[in-house]
Amino acid sequence: MKFSLVNGQRQEAEPKLSGLCPACGCQMTAKCGRVRVHHWAHKNQGQCDPWWEKESEWHRSWKDQFPSDWQEYIQHDNTGEKHIADVKTKAGWVIEFQHSVLNLDERRSRENFYQKLIWVVDGTKRKCDIEPFKNGMVYGQSPDPLSPNKCRTFFPKGNLLKNWSECSGHVFFDFGEEHPLWWVFPGSNETYAYIQSIPREKLIQSLQDRDVADLNSFDSLISDFEIFIKRCETDPELPRIQRLKEIQIATT
Repeated sequence: MKFSLVNGQRQEAEPKLSGLCPACGCQMTAKCGRVRVHHWAHKNQGQCDPWWEKESEWHRSWKDQFPSDWQEYIQHDNTGEKHIADVKTKAGWVIEFQHSVLNLDERRSRENFYQKLIWVVDGTKRKCDIEPFKNGMVYGQSPDPLSPNKCRTFFPKGNLLKNWSECSGHVFFDFGEEHPLWWVFPGSNETYAYIQSIPREKLIQSLQDRDVADLNSFDSLISDFEIFIKRCETDPELPRIQRLKEIQIATT
């Protein structure tokens, strides 16, 4: 974890510090080695949140794009169950940064628990995931001229897209800072997936403390995406299925 309670205040790990877990109240020890990012660990074996995972540099750098008081938010439901969200925005969006492979049951459990959920997935974790997406190994319809950064792909191939296409949350693939993010819209499935490229700065800014009616807010981006999806479903000119040109992840 990034934060522990030291004298009642949230604090990042520093050498020789000890503190209390904000979620369960157990003793925590600061881990400040040279290899892993500085973090807090429970003094006794085990974790208070079974969904919590070890953080990578990638994970920590994403969390740091948001205010510290949004990070490691402890959320409860009406049964008393609680989990530590990576980030929760003022608008109520929970953001989970997923570096490791996640099994289907746990993914669905998180989506049911958090409801308004955004996944940011490390697309560089497995090299075998990158090439199918990069080379456009999918069938689909040509991009809508009114929305050139969006498309509907048919029969998505590659484990990365297939594994995440049926999420109830919004999914963003991160292939590295030199590339845009790729947004997979909820409601996609094994037959087709709605995807959109988006600059990472635009996503981060849309999730900052904005009014939902702001044209640059995340909710407004969702509305814009939904307009494209509706056109795909109703415009007789758009359902033409053809081989997609190679999806260029690298910008030229």
